[in-house]
Amino acid sequence: MKVQTRSNLTAALIAGGLLLANGIVSAGQDTRPTFRAGVSRVSLNVVVKDNRGRAIKNLADSDFQVFDQGRAVQINDFRVGEEPVSIAILVDTSGSMLIGARLATSRQALDLLLAQFRPGDEAALFTFDTTLREIVPFSTELSRLQTGFERANPYGSTSLHDAIAAAASRLSARPSARRAVVAITDGLDNSSQLTAAAASGAASSSDVPVYVLAIANSALPVEASAIVVDPVEGGGVARLDELTARTGGASFAAEVPGETSQAVRQILSDLRSGYILGFTPEDVPGWHPLTVRVSRKDARVRTRAGFWMSAPAINPR
Repeated sequence: MKVQTRSNLTAALIAGGLLLANGIVSAGQDTRPTFRAGVSRVSLNVVVKDNRGRAIKNLADSDFQVFDQGRAVQINDFRVGEEPVSIAILVDTSGSMLIGARLATSRQALDLLLAQFRPGDEAALFTFDTTLREIVPFSTELSRLQTGFERANPYGSTSLHDAIAAAASRLSARPSARRAVVAITDGLDNSSQLTAAAASGAASSSDVPVYVLAIANSALPVEASAIVVDPVEGGGVARLDELTARTGGASFAAEVPGETSQAVRQILSDLRSGYILGFTPEDVPGWHPLTVRVSRKDARVRTRAGFWMSAPAINPR
């Protein structure tokens, strides 16, 4: 049996992930975005892969079924094909990023991500500790993001969930339908007002996939207790999946440069090869869980979990 190792960071991700709560909101807050009753269309970014993880690109609209609250709906918009993407890049600049080479690894991840961009793609650079800060607004001039990273000054606690929810809200206003939040972090949240479920629910309602790249520091020594015989359940990123899965995104643990490069290629592949489906929802207030099915038997579908619909406004007489 193959012996695997994991860094102290990965072990901490597993332990820290156990602290993520399952509620919709935290501390009495409700930041979820809602559609007003009578909304004309809901858009879905849908990633479809085969059982070997390869993108399936040759599907037609007739291959898809969309269910809103368990009821089949008619797909009235279907788009496929590559087009410019819009990404909000979040870099963790909390105090824990000063440990080892974490900040340098984050810079490497940023450079690898930007290297996958094409003409017309845009990105914005944010940093966060307990506060989300816009360092470079959305731009197609990628050199501005690389220069902006130099202003990072790690300090304070980590509010990963809050930062993701806030960035998703800003990104939802961008015109591109192919968009995502990409958070580069050591994965430990110790000061957010929102739970992981609340943050992912907010991003899901905005149709903003969330990807978390949990960077490790391979320069740190690996203790004997970190040697394991079997793979870590959840790919080594444990409960970070709770933060990303319901948005249609994914989480990655990157302990060496090759893993970081593979992760950023996967993120851009998801955005470029995904399908965009649209439908008109029923005017039913509350949470609308969504299910997407594909006729191909070996297809694995990833999309957002649902959206919120508000009650219609009552006009006073």
